[in-house]
Amino acid sequence: MHMDVLGIKKLASMDKNEKLNIFEMEKMFDDAMKSIQWEVPSKEQCVEYHVKHLHSQLLLPVENAMLLVKEIYDCTIEHELFKEQMNWQEISDAIDDFQYGDNQNGYTEGKINEMIVAHARKLWHTKISNITFKELIGQKVTAIDSEVHFIIQLEKGAIIIECPWRIRDTGGILLGETDIQSNQSEWKSVKELLVGKKVEDIRLYEQCPLLIIQFDNIFLDVFHASSYFDGWTLTDHGDFYIFSMHGGSIA
Repeated sequence: MHMDVLGIKKLASMDKNEKLNIFEMEKMFDDAMKSIQWEVPSKEQCVEYHVKHLHSQLLLPVENAMLLVKEIYDCTIEHELFKEQMNWQEISDAIDDFQYGDNQNGYTEGKINEMIVAHARKLWHTKISNITFKELIGQKVTAIDSEVHFIIQLEKGAIIIECPWRIRDTGGILLGETDIQSNQSEWKSVKELLVGKKVEDIRLYEQCPLLIIQFDNIFLDVFHASSYFDGWTLTDHGDFYIFSMHGGSIA
C-alpha cells in the first residue's frame, strides 16, 4: 500500500543498521506522510491504539496475562481514561487480591487467567463506539431505494448499505439480504417494514464491526464483510458523513 510513492519508497529502502540523522529522518517522515495525505496521530489516538494492542493479546491465554492487565489499568489511570479504567477495575482488583491480599475467594493463577480471558473477550466484542449519531436520531424513513444499493432515505439524510444486512424484531429475523437475492419482490416487504419508522438508536460495535440501527421496534443489523470494499455510509447530507472503509475501519 502506497509503495508507489517516492517518499514511502525511500523510507522502506533504508537499512535499520545505517547511521541516520534524526532531523533528516523526521523531515523525510513528514514529507512521506504529507504525500499520502496522512496526519500524525494524536497522543490520545496513540494511547487508544496501545491499550487496544494490549487488550488484543488477552483474547487467548498467555503467561503474562496479569502483567498485561496491570499495564492496561495503569495506562488508563495515567491518561485519565475513566470509562476504560472502570472496564478493567473488577478484574484488576481480583488480581490484586490474589497477589497481595488475603485471597478470600481462593483464586488460583489458573482461575485468574481464565477470568482475564473471559473478561477480555466480552469487552472486545461488546465495545461500542463513542460516535453518538445524534444527527440521525429522531429522523423518519421516507423512502427505500434499491436500484443500485440498499438506500434508506431519511428526512434529512440517508443510510447507504453495500454489505450484508438483516431486519429483525425482538422475536427474530424478519428479512435478510439472502431473502432479497432469492426473491427481488421482497423489497416491497422492506419498504413496508421501514418506511415511516423513526430512528430511535444507532450503535456501532467497533471490533466486530457491526452497526445496529433501531427503527421504532425494528432493528437493522449491518455487517461489513469485505477487506476490499466499503460497507455502509451514514450521512445527514450536511457535515455529518461517516462510512465503513474496506476492512471495517471507520472514516
